Amino acid sequence: MANSETVARVYTDTSFVVALGVTETDIHFQKADSRSTHLFIIDIDLNVPGVSLEVGMPYDADIRNNFQRQTLTEMADYADRPWHRVAAMVNADFWDVSTMDIRGPIHRNGVILKNSFIYKESLPQQALSFIALTKDNKMVIADSVEYRGMQYNLKEVTGSGVIVLRDGEISGGTYKGIDPRTCVGYSNDGHVYFMVVDGRVEFYSYGFTYPEMGSIMKALGCSWAANLDGGGSTQMLIRHPIADIFQIRNRPSDGQERPVVNAWMVTVNEP
Repeated sequence: MANSETVARVYTDTSFVVALGVTETDIHFQKADSRSTHLFIIDIDLNVPGVSLEVGMPYDADIRNNFQRQTLTEMADYADRPWHRVAAMVNADFWDVSTMDIRGPIHRNGVILKNSFIYKESLPQQALSFIALTKDNKMVIADSVEYRGMQYNLKEVTGSGVIVLRDGEISGGTYKGIDPRTCVGYSNDGHVYFMVVDGRVEFYSYGFTYPEMGSIMKALGCSWAANLDGGGSTQMLIRHPIADIFQIRNRPSDGQERPVVNAWMVTVNEP
């Protein structure tokens, strides 16, 4: 974080272990523009045996059409079972609020549920890219045009929006909005990072631009990172390591959990 030009002053910086190979860090800091910011990061070490990255869906079901929504807490309840314990989740892809159509592709455990992007000129920050785990457990973030040539080697996939870190270079400066954000990135040493930043509350947390997201992900050591659905959809869940309950860690800007169409989920091989 000290290497990020986004951070001017850190007020609090707290880390704790969610599960073996899964660590949460919560940071309250002042941005370079003097605004207060609350940031939540999950560091997932895929080198640790039993730690897996998966796409979560409502009812833990392989839904191919007539897409549905659930809160992250409900998704976690359906997916959680012995030797497949949900450790953490963040919301994932964008969707059409009237038709429920998901903007990008979806793969779960190697099964292709949707293999297309729905791009609209009126929503130029959506359906631009995808986040994936390959069948040999390598992370990929790439532009939507790369998907066709790669799709049969991808195990877990969701669509995503603006790529904010591209091979180590901060990007996304074309878009100027500041909002609550959800981001997934990865480093070259087998770590994956979930990041959410709260926003739209002036004296608590204002939000991030895309380059600010890229700056933080670069400071974490990521080489690639992409934006996911934000605003009121921005949510992070963990299984609390002490209370053994599912807990939303950030403050969703809706004031409550928003049901979403899919999620990125960390599971651990624990009873």
